[in-house]
Amino acid sequence: MGLDAVELVMEVEDRFNVKLADSECSRVRTVADLAALVISRLPRPSGICPTARTFFELRSQMVNGAGVERRLVRPKARLETLFPSGLRRPWRMLRMANPRLPRLVASSAVDTAIMWATAIGVFVSVAVVGVTWARFGAVAGVVAFLLVAVAMVSFLRTSKEVGWRLPPGVETVGDVVRLIAPIAVAHGSPGERLLAQQRVLAEVRRITSLQLGLPLEKVQPESDFVKDLGVG
Repeated sequence: MGLDAVELVMEVEDRFNVKLADSECSRVRTVADLAALVISRLPRPSGICPTARTFFELRSQMVNGAGVERRLVRPKARLETLFPSGLRRPWRMLRMANPRLPRLVASSAVDTAIMWATAIGVFVSVAVVGVTWARFGAVAGVVAFLLVAVAMVSFLRTSKEVGWRLPPGVETVGDVVRLIAPIAVAHGSPGERLLAQQRVLAEVRRITSLQLGLPLEKVQPESDFVKDLGVG
């Protein structure tokens, strides 16, 4: 399982609050396979409205962790109003307490700049390792490769934290609650179970799209992670 796949699985685990075994993940080929695995791990309904419970938990975190005035935290409250000085710092603090909260994203221009910086970094790294190997021998070349690999991984991890706005469609407290509220599919009528399963599939597609930097329309249920989406 490559690093892209590991990051994707961790994001899915955080979103649905489940644990997916490595042995099970290794058998996942398509987006639908991953959604089905998540569905099999979802908890049974508790009888308590998951949306209301999630709202109360999020309100408590906003009040205690980010200093937002309690009476202002309503489902229709816009996040830009609750955080007039900017989302980046308070949202990071909230995500530390609740990893299910969505990551902040950057603009398309920043994403393009990061992509070009990564490509240039890879080219320069290969050149540096090659020159070091040729001039100072294999041991120095291996050491240079390891140092470059660590630097590249650090850069990629850091680049994921440059966002300062929420994903499209997430503007209010209610939007966040609907996005992170637990989904239970164990009981209910066939229609209710089908709707819940469709929600899980849609959410797995959304997470995959964001994590891999791909357009949502390219991430279909039948998409193969390796052949179609380029997961290494």
